Amino acid sequence: MPFFLLLSGMAALCCETVWLRRLSLLTGSAGMATVLTLGLYMAGLGLGGWWAGKQHWRPKPFGYGVLEILVAGWAIAFPWLLSVMTPIFLSLNSTWGTLICVTPLLLPPAFAHGATLPSLAPTLGRADNIARLYAINTCGAVLGVLLSAFWWMPALGIRGTEIVAALCSLMAGIGALLYAQRQKEPTATKTKDAQAGSIPWRVMMACGVAGAASMSLEILWSRIGSLLIGGSVYTMAIVLAVFLAGIAIGAEWGKRKGASVLPFGLLYIGLLATLGTYFWRILPHGLGIAWDWFGESSQLPAGAFLLALAMCGAPIASGMVFGSALQSAPNCSNTKVSGNLLAINTLCSVLGIFLCGTVGMPLLGIRGMVFVISVICVGAAMLFSFRYRMWYLLAFAILWIFGPQWDHAIYSVGIYNRIGSLKKHDPRYIERYAHRGWTLEYYKDGKSASVAVGKSKRTGNLWLSINGKVDASTGADMPTQQLSGELPLAIATAKAHDQYPTLIVGLASGVTAAEALTAGATSVDILEIEPAVVESAALFSAYNNDILHHPQANIIVQDARAFLAQGAQQYQVIISEPSNPWLTGISNLFTVEYWKLGRKRLAQDGVFCQWVQLYNMPPNGFRSLIQSYLSVFPNTWLFETIPGADVLLISAPSLPAELPIAPTLGPTQLKKLAQDSTLNTDDQPLIEFEAPKWINRPTGQQNKKIIDAAKDD
Repeated sequence: MPFFLLLSGMAALCCETVWLRRLSLLTGSAGMATVLTLGLYMAGLGLGGWWAGKQHWRPKPFGYGVLEILVAGWAIAFPWLLSVMTPIFLSLNSTWGTLICVTPLLLPPAFAHGATLPSLAPTLGRADNIARLYAINTCGAVLGVLLSAFWWMPALGIRGTEIVAALCSLMAGIGALLYAQRQKEPTATKTKDAQAGSIPWRVMMACGVAGAASMSLEILWSRIGSLLIGGSVYTMAIVLAVFLAGIAIGAEWGKRKGASVLPFGLLYIGLLATLGTYFWRILPHGLGIAWDWFGESSQLPAGAFLLALAMCGAPIASGMVFGSALQSAPNCSNTKVSGNLLAINTLCSVLGIFLCGTVGMPLLGIRGMVFVISVICVGAAMLFSFRYRMWYLLAFAILWIFGPQWDHAIYSVGIYNRIGSLKKHDPRYIERYAHRGWTLEYYKDGKSASVAVGKSKRTGNLWLSINGKVDASTGADMPTQQLSGELPLAIATAKAHDQYPTLIVGLASGVTAAEALTAGATSVDILEIEPAVVESAALFSAYNNDILHHPQANIIVQDARAFLAQGAQQYQVIISEPSNPWLTGISNLFTVEYWKLGRKRLAQDGVFCQWVQLYNMPPNGFRSLIQSYLSVFPNTWLFETIPGADVLLISAPSLPAELPIAPTLGPTQLKKLAQDSTLNTDDQPLIEFEAPKWINRPTGQQNKKIIDAAKDD
């Protein structure tokens, strides 16, 4: 049975990753839609565990096998089920629409996954055996996270990964059925101990607090990961894998130590999460040291080690709570114990996700939320009676009183994104680079990203960074920001329409929107996914014509994919300038399917403008983006706004004679440049998985040579 639980854990995390990814393309990748989607899946796990715990028969491996086979069938059918629900969602176009769409898609398979471990409980006899299988199942989840992110999705695509997950579930299910046939099973009857006793309230409380705390902390550590090594798909996988590995170790440890360590598990979550904040200040220095020792390839392995330091063993303590809790209710049947404890742990995780992601982090920041979570865990531990608890409470207070302050500056400059160009990588140089010559004008840990605005003391240049990646400035970036608004409108207004409604994807500094209005846009809708970016744009009011209060500008805080899919308004001009395509959550704004959505919202003779980076972009990735864009907009010209750094792809029926700058490449030349390149699609997102490996490579000039070669043809 352990091998089956390992396969089940792999399948569950692969399915969760792929399904949440598919749904985010429809409902959006931030805000309430994400909370509902993830929350419903977690709720399904909890309800499945509760249901299995309420059953008074002994399903044994046969029931487990049936559940796994049902999940496998659901994974195979998921794309078809999603296509059936999509028209319903689009017709409702609301939070209730998201709920109605997502519930029937995620609740049944999550319910089945949640019921699997409790369904095996009667075959195990002892609570420590259940804890061991829980640890094995979680180890399978770690493998699923790493294999799907680093191998299956890049090599097989999203659908291929979904099929692999289905095969893992199917193998586990068939194996369990074959195992059940070889066992002499008694007729399903109610057991005498099924209704005996109850789980002590302190045990239930401990599992609930641990579930809510661990998931909240996982969200916070994911943000730290994005600030430390960038918000790529690999960062998210590393954070989750390290977190789950800690849970697995803790569950095994808690099983061995027994029920007596239950309050210490809660206590250690708070103490270790607090202690982890002591390392946050020096994590970027670890990247520099690893770069000197091992070179460019060290960034992800070093990031995994450094993030483990940031977590400081708190996930182990969380797993220890569950392992020891299983042995704290000896009068209950194993099915009831495991099912109910899994239910309370998982359902409270939903609460943690909601409160931390949508309220806590934007209100209190990353470190503030760690403090709140730690206080709750330590306070819950104090409800138990154990020796020296007041000394532990004093130690916790001392840790917080003397703890280091959260240094926004060292993360705002994005060491991970600049380390390849730094002259030195020793801690002293990194400190000087991160803090000298500028002031921090704004910082906020938003719902989907941490946003900062800095100002140069020498030049007065303002810059905006999102998770450490500079996305706008009043210095070197101005040509691209201005021409992104000016060029498309110059082409559109040559058609002499009465109205020029314009859509801009990505607010950033707001300069592009201001230029579009100056160049003739009659109205501008600006899509921005992160509310903190909207707040920060106020600091650029001298450069963006006070766009936040402009009567013709309408700022919409929403995911661009969801907005384009759900609406019907036609635009004469669409300008798409989101952040870099290697970022998870942004990468889906550089696929064939995204541009098809944009084409549907574009007027018949409208103009579509797409920003594309040349730096940190693999040459095959650059060609792939061009080919993907041309598959939707074949009549396209390429404009170099900053040679070797930024280009604009602008599609229109024709170009007027007079433009601010001349195009570098025309439609025929672009087709030759991109010939035989792979398409970047939602199912095969080449750029998302390949570009993060190039973020510290100077590829701008390589891609400039590709453009120059096409120009000479």
